[in-house]
Amino acid sequence: MPKIAKRTTPKSDFIRAQPPTMSAADVVAKAKAHKLKISRALVYMVRGSSRRRAKPTTRRATSPGNGAPLGRPASTSSSAEALLLALGAEIGLGKAVEILEGERAKVRAAIGG
Repeated sequence: MPKIAKRTTPKSDFIRAQPPTMSAADVVAKAKAHKLKISRALVYMVRGSSRRRAKPTTRRATSPGNGAPLGRPASTSSSAEALLLALGAEIGLGKAVEILEGERAKVRAAIGG
């Protein structure tokens, strides 16, 4: 049986299009200027619903010294290689190597090597 997508209203779409930092009262005022009648409660409901649907973030281990995230290991070597290639293509090989050397130094410092 195919999934039936929920319909969204223009009001919900309008709310989602606003920056999340904008207050609910400001969203209501802006909607009124666009001839949409919404309440602050609707703003909270739509924003809350959007947050629940977002993917949960994974917790990452932190290094002992500065609390900076160490990241999570790639699940397979091929995905790690693909990520490395994408990084090199995006920022350039020299910068990618510089970043890797910096990360290697952080790991060595963390394990005391």
